[in-house]
Amino acid sequence: MAKRRPSGGGMVRKRKDGRWEGRIVVGHKENGDSIFRYIYADTQKELTTKRAWSMASSALANWLG
Repeated sequence: MAKRRPSGGGMVRKRKDGRWEGRIVVGHKENGDSIFRYIYADTQKELTTKRAWSMASSALANWLG
């Protein structure tokens, strides 16, 4: 059975071409729809590192306004 990620942890999957894809929510539109940022990497470990940096940078950007 697949592991569940914590709320706000984003999505990670392996694509048909062999690369890993991650998706995080960086904000919301006025109508409530989510705004996503997509991240790609060659390995799952590299993707989790990139995803953590992206989540931290988007959180900082939202905090700064």
